[in-house]
Amino acid sequence: MLIIEKTLDFLTPYDCLGCGQEGSLLCDWCTEEKIIPLPSRCYKCNQLTRDFAVCEKCRPKARMSNVWVVSEYSGVVQKLIKRLKFERSSTAAGIIARFMVEILPYLTDDILVVHVPTATSRRRLRGYDQAELIAKGIAKRLELRHQTLLARIGQSRQVGAKRQKRQSQLKNAFRVVRPQIVNQSKILLIDDVVTTGATLETVAKVLKDAGAKKVYAAIFAQR
Repeated sequence: MLIIEKTLDFLTPYDCLGCGQEGSLLCDWCTEEKIIPLPSRCYKCNQLTRDFAVCEKCRPKARMSNVWVVSEYSGVVQKLIKRLKFERSSTAAGIIARFMVEILPYLTDDILVVHVPTATSRRRLRGYDQAELIAKGIAKRLELRHQTLLARIGQSRQVGAKRQKRQSQLKNAFRVVRPQIVNQSKILLIDDVVTTGATLETVAKVLKDAGAKKVYAAIFAQR
């Protein structure tokens, strides 16, 4: 599917999501002007912190020390994610990965890049897992290892669900598939969008219960 898309890109170039100019999904000008970076803040309460650390107040309820988020879920950011998730435009994953790499600090080479897996039904529909594509792009740029360490149980979707319903749906939604690698590891979780944070916290708990030493996360957009 990705090869077919690359061929179509050549035959019918994209129009820029920001200005409509033909040639790429996001032109150089819109790359600089249309993606508005978030300030460094706690992803749970939005209090300003250093290096996107979870603030002192939220820390007792969080299983991650830092969650880096590129931008708000609106405008061109929202359009990129929708192209990637609902219009089979895997090219958007590379653009998203590039933005995410830019907000990350120096990461030691023992950190594993791990994506939050989507439901298998959604993967079959799209032909790929969007978070996996983003994670692989980040790992390649940072020269880190990408590992598939999680599997999703069931097909429940989180779009539009309230926090309480999300937490109920996610209670037993993930499992570790390679516990020997997770044990004593440092993990950078990758996903495209965060809303309540319930998915991230659930996955971080699963990884820590399996022996992960440290769990961080990087997200493209926050609702």
